[in-house]
Amino acid sequence: MPDRRAREQETVALLSVGATIFAMDLCWGERAVIDAAGVSIHVERAGAAADDGTGPVIAGLHGFASGTFTWAGVAPRLTDRWPVVAWDRPPFGRSERPPVRRGQPDPYAEPRVLEQAEAVLRALAPDRPVVLVGHSAGTVVATALARAESIDIVGVVLIAPALDGAPPAIVGRLASLPGASALGSRALRLAVRGAAPAIRHAGRHRTPLLDATADETARTLRRPGTAEGLWHLTSTWSPPPPLDELQPLGVPTMVIGGADDRISSPSSTEVVAERLGADLHVLDGVGHAAHEQVPVVVADLVAGFVAESAEGLGGERDK
Repeated sequence: MPDRRAREQETVALLSVGATIFAMDLCWGERAVIDAAGVSIHVERAGAAADDGTGPVIAGLHGFASGTFTWAGVAPRLTDRWPVVAWDRPPFGRSERPPVRRGQPDPYAEPRVLEQAEAVLRALAPDRPVVLVGHSAGTVVATALARAESIDIVGVVLIAPALDGAPPAIVGRLASLPGASALGSRALRLAVRGAAPAIRHAGRHRTPLLDATADETARTLRRPGTAEGLWHLTSTWSPPPPLDELQPLGVPTMVIGGADDRISSPSSTEVVAERLGADLHVLDGVGHAAHEQVPVVVADLVAGFVAESAEGLGGERDK
C-alpha cells in the first residue's frame, strides 16, 4: 500500500460544477453552534437520506484560516451515502475566539483542541464510527485524534498534509519583542488576509469555488478576537516530530496531494504516505487545496476509500 501512487487529472466538466457552487453561499448542511469543552463551536452537518444509524460518519477538519465552508464542493457528493459533519476550529470561521487568560488552560493548545474535537464528534456522531478527512493544518488534529483512540476512528484521509509545517520565522522573532502580542496580532491579521487567497490559488488553474472560499476566509478573519487568538496560536507553536519518525495510525489511511502544491510539497507528501503506510494520490495541476480546486475528484477518492476501507470496521483497529 505505501508504494502505490496515482496521478489523476480533473475533467472539463468541473468548470460547470464550480459555477454551480459559486452561485451558492457555501452552506452545504445544517449549521449550529454547540458547546464543546466550554467553547462555542460552529458546526455544520448533513445527513444521508439512507442512513441506518450504524455506518461511518465522515468528519471534515479544515486547514489554517479556513472553516466548514471549505467542504462545500465535497460534502454534497458524499451525503447520499454517509452523514458528513465539520466544525470551525478556533480562532477561525464562526466559532468563538476564547481569550487567553493567565492561570487558565490555554484554549488553543493541542490538548484543548483535541478536547473540543472529541466533544464535537460525541455530539454530532454519538456511538458511530468516524472517518476523519483533514486538510493541511487539519491533518495535525486528525492524526492526533486517531492516535488518541478516544473516538472510534475507522479511517483517516489527509489532504495536503502539513505534519511538518511551521509558522513564518518572523513570528518567532516578533514574539520576543516587548509588546509583541498587540503589535504582532495586528501584523499577523493583515498577513493572513493576504495569504489566504494565495494559498488557494496555488496551482495551474483557478475555479469559482476557490475564489468563493478565499472571499469567505477574508470575511471570517475580520471577526473580533481572530488576530489575538491567531497570534497566540502561532507564537506558542511547538515543532512537530520529524516526518521520518511518523508511525502508522493503526487504521486505513489515504493521502491526497497536489503536484503543484507550494505549501506541502509533493516530496514531503510522499514521505508522509510512506511512513503512515497510506495509499497516495498525487493530482496533476493541483495546488494546496485539492478539495476546493478539484472537488469531484477528491469526493470520488474519499467515497471509494470509505466504501472499501472503512465501512464495517467500527470498533476495530490494527494492532
